[in-house]
Amino acid sequence: MIGRPPPAPTALVLDVPDGHGVIEVTGDESSSLLVLAGDPALLEAGDGCGSMGRLAVRAGPGASAMPEVKALTEWLTAPDLVPDPRTGRAEPPDPLRLRPLLSLLSPGRYVMTAEVAPHRLHVVHPRAHQVDHRYADEDLALLTSDFWPPGDHAAVRRYRERIRTGGVRPALVALFPTAASRVGYLLDGHHKLAAYEQAGVPPLVIRLAPQTPRPFRSGDVGRARAAFTGAASAGHDDALHRVFADMREEAAQGPR
Repeated sequence: MIGRPPPAPTALVLDVPDGHGVIEVTGDESSSLLVLAGDPALLEAGDGCGSMGRLAVRAGPGASAMPEVKALTEWLTAPDLVPDPRTGRAEPPDPLRLRPLLSLLSPGRYVMTAEVAPHRLHVVHPRAHQVDHRYADEDLALLTSDFWPPGDHAAVRRYRERIRTGGVRPALVALFPTAASRVGYLLDGHHKLAAYEQAGVPPLVIRLAPQTPRPFRSGDVGRARAAFTGAASAGHDDALHRVFADMREEAAQGPR
């Protein structure tokens, strides 16, 4: 007898009418761009070679506002949640708990879910001007947006001990281009992620995604080309050329 598929995680739709637009993700499952304070910071895309290959690259020093954005979110404490031991899903937190982060997003409507990461989780640590190339055989991929490994070893140790006690779990917060995307940008929780890895426990992830995907903008595509200049030295210049050509074409078409 074939069992029923597990129910979808509880999704909370929330409005961010007064977001400051400091953090934004554009694109969709095929390719996406994390923009911080108007600067392209991380790019993730298919390699355009007709395969399942994926590319990820970080902007070079001085091109990204990540340090300033992280300074704004240092006082954010993502809530601890209790996942269902059978499904790994958890009720999304009260949006007020995430208000410091939500206020940094672009205005609009977002979908939020929370669940334990699947077994096939791939953590990508993009490097400045160097292309990370992989094959998309994972169920979920998270791109780190801050220094890795995180430097506060005492914080990692504290989180690790809490994780090992079971029950309540500290949550990571990641931004995805669409609710269905398998690739997201880790905004908050790098020390927690390191602790989960040391404990050998899959992390609990709060997923945020625009309810309607946001298309690329011509200005962002041009700035992205400049920000990621130098990645061609990693031998992926043709693939990046195809990615930017596709992004330019989408930006020219405008919202659909």
